[in-house]
Amino acid sequence: MKSGILSNAVVRGILWMVLATGFQATASGFVRKLSSDFSVIELLLFFSSISALLLLPMTMKLSPGSFAGVKDRAGLYLLRGFLSFGGMYASFYAYSELDIANVQALLFTVPLFTILLAGILLGEFVGLRGWMSCVIGFIGALIIVRPGIIPLNPGALAAIASALAFAAANITIRKLGSTESPIMITMVSNLIVAILSIIPAALNWVTPTWEQVPFILIMGVLFMLAMVCLTFSIREADARIVQSINFLRLPWSVVVGWVLFTELPDLWTWVGAVIIFVGAYDVLRRETRGVKKK
Repeated sequence: MKSGILSNAVVRGILWMVLATGFQATASGFVRKLSSDFSVIELLLFFSSISALLLLPMTMKLSPGSFAGVKDRAGLYLLRGFLSFGGMYASFYAYSELDIANVQALLFTVPLFTILLAGILLGEFVGLRGWMSCVIGFIGALIIVRPGIIPLNPGALAAIASALAFAAANITIRKLGSTESPIMITMVSNLIVAILSIIPAALNWVTPTWEQVPFILIMGVLFMLAMVCLTFSIREADARIVQSINFLRLPWSVVVGWVLFTELPDLWTWVGAVIIFVGAYDVLRRETRGVKKK
C-alpha cells in the first residue's frame, strides 16, 4: 500500500511537470516577442504583478495556518523569492539574446544542478552514476555553447546562470512544500519578484500600447500557471525525478519558435540537448525504480 501511494505521487508529480513545461515554453515565446519593446526588468515586473493578482483570490481562501507559515518560515520564503528573481531575470535576458530552443536546451541543466545541490544541501545520496550524469550534462551544454568555436554569447551564460538559480529554488520549494501550500509559495515568490523589479523598471519605463497589452497578459498568465504546476510537481515527488521531465520543453519551444519567429535549432543544439537528456534520464529511471522499491 505504501509503495502504491509513493508511486502515485511520482506519477502526479510527473503530470504536473508536463503541464509546467508546456506553459513555460509557450510563455517564453511571448517574452522573446516583447523583449524588443520592453526591458527585461519591466517584463519581469509585468509577469510577477499579473501572476500575483491572479493568485490573490486563491490565496485569500487558504487557511490562516498558511499565512502563519509564511511568518514562521520567512527565511526560506525570502530565499526562494530572491532565487526566483535571479533565475527569471537571467532567463528573460537569455530569451532576448538567443533562439528559444537554445535557451530551453541550456535550461535542461536544471535537473543536473538540482542533483548537485540536493546532495550538497539536503544530504541526498548522489553516487557515482549521479556524478557521471552531471558530467554528461555538462558536456552536452558545452556542445550547445561551443566556446572557442563560436563567440560566447552573454545570453548563453545567462541561461546557465538561470538554470543554477532555478535549481537552488527547487531545493527551497522541496523544503517548503512539505508543510506549505503551493499557492502560497508561488504567491509570495511573485510578490518578492515584483518588489525587487518595481524601482529599476520605473527608471526605464515604457508604457505598453493597447495592441501589446494582450500579449503581456498572456505571458503573465502562462508563467503563473507554469509556476503553480512546477510547485505542485515538486511537492508531489523528489525534485530530481520531476525535473527530468523538463526535457519536454524542447519540442514545445521548437514549435513556439517556428510559429512566432520561424526559428529552428541547429544540429548541435539537438545533439547537446540529447546528451544532457541521456544524463538526466538515467537519474530519472534509477530514482523512479528506487521509489517503487520503498
